[in-house]
Amino acid sequence: MVFESLPGRPPGGGANRRQSRRFTVSEWDGAPVEELTGDDHRVDGEALRRASTDTDSTSGTPPGGDDASPAPPQMDLGSIYDAVRQRKDARHAAADRPDVGRGDENDSWAPSSSDGAHAEVSAPAAQRPHQRPHRHHHAARRPSTARMLSFARSGSHAEARKDDLTVAPSSSASRTSFASSSGSNIWTRLLGGGDAEGLWDGLNSKGASPFADREPDEEDDEEYEGCSDALKRCGTAWWYEVRHFCEVFVGNPRIWIASLAAFGVLCGVGMAAVNGERDAYVQKQKMTAEFVARETAQWFADEFRRAMIPLYAVQQGVVHSGYFDDLARQIGDYPNLLIPPEDPATAKMLMRNVTGICDNPDLQNKWRDIVRPVNEENDLDGAVFAYRLAPKNVFCLWEHDGPADAPDKNYGFDAGMSSNNFFWKSTTEAVFLKRGYRIFGPFGLPDKEWFCGHIPIWKNEESLNLHGAEVKGAWGFVMNFVDWRLLKDRSDIYERFAGCNLEFKLVRKDGAWIEGKDSAVLAESPNADELDEGNSVLVETESLHGVWQNRVGSLSGWGPPWYSTAVAFVVLGSLLLAFLVASALVERALHRDLVRRMLPKKAIAKIQRGQTVVERYNLVTIFFSDIVGFTSMAGAMRPIQVMKMLNELYTELDIICARHKVYKVETIGDAYMVVGGAPDRVPAPLAAERVARFAVDALDFVRDFRTKDGDRVFIRAGLASGPAVAGVVGTAMPRYCFFGDTVNFASRMESTSKKMKVQCAEITYRLLMDAPGADFVTTKRMEGDVAGVQIKGKGHHITYWIEKYTQRRAGKGAKAIDSGSSVERLPKVSEAEEVLEVVAEEGNVPPPSKASDAGSEGYEEFLRFMNSGDDQDRKPDLNMYTADEIHAAMAAQDWGALGHAESALVAASDDRNAAVARASALLEHHLLRVLRERAGDSEVALPLPVQDQCRDFVEAVAATYNGAKFHSLSHAMHVTTSMNRLLEDVKTEEPLNSFSLVFAALLHDAGHTGMSNKILKDTHHPLAEKYEDEVPIAEKHSIDIALELLFRPQYEAFRLAILPNETSKIEFAKTLFQGILVTDIATPERNKLCKRRYEDSQDEKDEYDGNLCPLVRHIGDVFDGVGLEESVKEEYPEEFVITHRGLQKCVRNEHLMLLSDVSHLVQGWENFVKWNFRLYKELNECSRKGLCDDPREGWFQGQIGFLEHYILPLATRSQVYFNEGFANALVANGRSNLDLWKKHGAEATVIMVNAAEDGEDECSVLMRLYELPCIDDV
Repeated sequence: MVFESLPGRPPGGGANRRQSRRFTVSEWDGAPVEELTGDDHRVDGEALRRASTDTDSTSGTPPGGDDASPAPPQMDLGSIYDAVRQRKDARHAAADRPDVGRGDENDSWAPSSSDGAHAEVSAPAAQRPHQRPHRHHHAARRPSTARMLSFARSGSHAEARKDDLTVAPSSSASRTSFASSSGSNIWTRLLGGGDAEGLWDGLNSKGASPFADREPDEEDDEEYEGCSDALKRCGTAWWYEVRHFCEVFVGNPRIWIASLAAFGVLCGVGMAAVNGERDAYVQKQKMTAEFVARETAQWFADEFRRAMIPLYAVQQGVVHSGYFDDLARQIGDYPNLLIPPEDPATAKMLMRNVTGICDNPDLQNKWRDIVRPVNEENDLDGAVFAYRLAPKNVFCLWEHDGPADAPDKNYGFDAGMSSNNFFWKSTTEAVFLKRGYRIFGPFGLPDKEWFCGHIPIWKNEESLNLHGAEVKGAWGFVMNFVDWRLLKDRSDIYERFAGCNLEFKLVRKDGAWIEGKDSAVLAESPNADELDEGNSVLVETESLHGVWQNRVGSLSGWGPPWYSTAVAFVVLGSLLLAFLVASALVERALHRDLVRRMLPKKAIAKIQRGQTVVERYNLVTIFFSDIVGFTSMAGAMRPIQVMKMLNELYTELDIICARHKVYKVETIGDAYMVVGGAPDRVPAPLAAERVARFAVDALDFVRDFRTKDGDRVFIRAGLASGPAVAGVVGTAMPRYCFFGDTVNFASRMESTSKKMKVQCAEITYRLLMDAPGADFVTTKRMEGDVAGVQIKGKGHHITYWIEKYTQRRAGKGAKAIDSGSSVERLPKVSEAEEVLEVVAEEGNVPPPSKASDAGSEGYEEFLRFMNSGDDQDRKPDLNMYTADEIHAAMAAQDWGALGHAESALVAASDDRNAAVARASALLEHHLLRVLRERAGDSEVALPLPVQDQCRDFVEAVAATYNGAKFHSLSHAMHVTTSMNRLLEDVKTEEPLNSFSLVFAALLHDAGHTGMSNKILKDTHHPLAEKYEDEVPIAEKHSIDIALELLFRPQYEAFRLAILPNETSKIEFAKTLFQGILVTDIATPERNKLCKRRYEDSQDEKDEYDGNLCPLVRHIGDVFDGVGLEESVKEEYPEEFVITHRGLQKCVRNEHLMLLSDVSHLVQGWENFVKWNFRLYKELNECSRKGLCDDPREGWFQGQIGFLEHYILPLATRSQVYFNEGFANALVANGRSNLDLWKKHGAEATVIMVNAAEDGEDECSVLMRLYELPCIDDV
């Protein structure tokens, strides 16, 4: 069928595309539904039926004919849209009618199969019976023809669909149909009403947003016009961002706690800064106020001192001129010349009649002659305006700036006897009894304010009566008057304080001249009464007037005006930054959650450290499933529908996964893969139980699952158990993948399973029989009379159907997995049957002849196969590799998992040949570096005799290890490998020093008896008799063995390569002795001296204590051991004195050796418990012989103390010698082992004790110890 786009409605929605476009129904088939109509326009079958009938009647096309000959009838898009619009309001009702547009075999619109030609329907634009007017908003939502065509189907599937869409011309018996007979054609769904909602509304979010029905990131092929659509789109995106942010923020307490903490910290810091600035501002304001107040008061004090200068000159003139000597005698003592008062008892002013005495013109002229010159020279520009002379304290002579005839109003007043006058009584007592300059005031009149200054006049032959008391030597006093108002004007006191926006109140602290007051106000600003302690400061100043107090402040307070604004900014800024912190944490949480959904935590950590993610699992259970008939189902559905169906199905399976704590590996198409026992390690029966329960629950869910079309889905599933390796391959698009035969076997279990069945391998079946938490109902698979099934590439296998399971109730026969930290005897592990068939298939371990043979011995054999490296398939021929290749492989190991690598080339082993090969390779590698450095040639090769003798030497060293449980060749190899690994990450190293350290590590326990030095001494062992008391027996014995072997004639080439001259002998011997002697960590004095050497090496000194040298008691042995002559001390004196560089090198060697010797304590948990168990067995063996105390007592607590007080301090001190990352790893591993031991050490001790008593095989014991952290997680 061919359609023609309307001229008025361009296919692409653009205004300039007016050309006609014809396209066929087959081109439309497969176009996305959203392109055919808008979201609110549903194409209805009945409307299209009418539109097709109308156009068919006009075509006149014959029913048959060649494809190119008939004139094709045409129908335009406008007719389809008209039909859509007419049916818009009734589409829900039509959807409920079961007989409309179903496209079944009874539908009268079945396609004609008798004619293969494409009948075309045509209708010119001019012949349309009713064309809907063009509207802008409909044009904006019209799908473009180009977009429709872009979704046309291709390939064989498209051809099949095209055949279903051929249309025959209408007739009375049959009418043209767009529906296919199969009912699965998209046009059938388009024309029918039953599936319209599911077809059009497939991915729309429901009720997710007040703005739109869909996610903002959903693919959108509609063309928007106008601002409203853009705002709607922005609003939708904003709404989803806010909603998602709030969900993550509220759902993660750490985020909002961190955000609140950030707000608190930022707000606290901001407020501290603002308050600091405020305090500084307040302090500055107060200092300004104090400065102005003090400066002003000081100015007045200085002016008063200046005012006293002319008064003092006048006093001296009176005393020395002699003009006024007779005045005192003429006036006489009280009551001479007294004018009787009306009431002497209450009179405040007693007056004396001094007429004829003080009014003597000659005397007044003399007084004027003294005063005026002095005042003219020192009157302070008019500030001092009057002087008075008072012999016998009686006011007598007066001189002022006013009119010459102006009288003294207090003329004849006796100031010394007017006891009722409080002011003068206080003044005269202060002048004569306290003796000194005194200024009083201020006193005021409406037009003037003043102060009075007083100076006493003393003459030896005189005395006067002061309020009834005789004062000898007192003649009288002089006084002057200071204009206070003039001084205030000159000081600009009001303007100065006003200019600083300050109020003030200047008072005299002691207002004794004013009766009833303890202070006197000298000056104040208009609002001074509003000052208080909170908004002002008090400044005191000493003056001739007494102590002045000036209270200065600001009515608005000392705080800055910007304080409130700054606080608001701090709060808002803190909120903003806290929001940014929250946003960053939300983004981090989203990123972390997304990454953790894709990869396990351990894998993420390794990838972030740039490490390769490879993990080996001894026994896991793997689940595979796929959908039955998925290929044909997918062929009948659109890709988007397939994706939706799988998403609905697998989303629920993911939930079931989480519920059963199994790990979803991946989905590939319809395949679904799950693993139990990895990446979180759990006991094998528990892992199998979890996966089986998941499988049963998954089938139960699928039984009730229906697609939105109502179709059912069927799956088949399979389980298998065995070893596997997991890791991340490559760097782009990382995925945590599993490898190994178990994966293939699980896939075969699924592919040979049946619809809605779960098939499991026999190993899995046996694990399920030991499941700790559930009872499973299983059925052996039977094909006729034959049990099992033929597996491609595997042969015939017995398999089982898992039907259902029942959960065990706690305490009702449940099998214990987590034994806690009880000190009771723990049950032994017996899980042989779960692995024997896998091992048997590989041909490495023979299977048991019957099920009862599959006991703990078989399981232990399997563990040996998986862990020890003794099997021939895993153990390579080390002779195939060069020393550099073996060294590179061993040096590349992860420090925490040293010896636990997958490759048997470096995996830890008790095999003597492997140890000899590896040790030889390490020595050869480092010796070759020494030779190349000496020759200055990187092409130098190690001579073959040296290589041969090196291996023979290591063979001889291996023979000196006596088979002790801990101090064995295996442990020496672990120490040597650890030393080699440490040297890879040291900051600086020298080839000969590195060789010497590796050499010392290999030989540090040579000849060890399995007994400590204390036991050797207590038992009077022959070795104890050989060495002096203070010599570490075992360590010195190892050194002697090393040097005795090295200097045997058969190793001459090897020895000369190491020690060609005196300097190399000195360096080698010092490093060897230092490295091995320091491993005597059981001697407290040696440990203290080692620590002291470390502390002294941190700071360079001019001279060091000679006892710091660890070789001071062994220097003779050093010389004898390597054949040095005494003359070398004179040739190389710097080598035999303690220097700062030498001390640092010694300390570095000691710490590297100590770290290597206890390396298992700063590596992973597996190494820690492995060597801990071996040490316990060695000590337990000594205890059984009565050589030492029972080690079980205090073993748990002893390890904690050793880790806390020795290992962690050692690792911390050693950090200075390594690169930062490796240095931190040492401490982190030590702390991790400490934490794990505190959690599981009690239980681990019980396991070790029981195993040592029962002689249990080490492999099974170690597996239980390794799994303790995993059991804790369970």
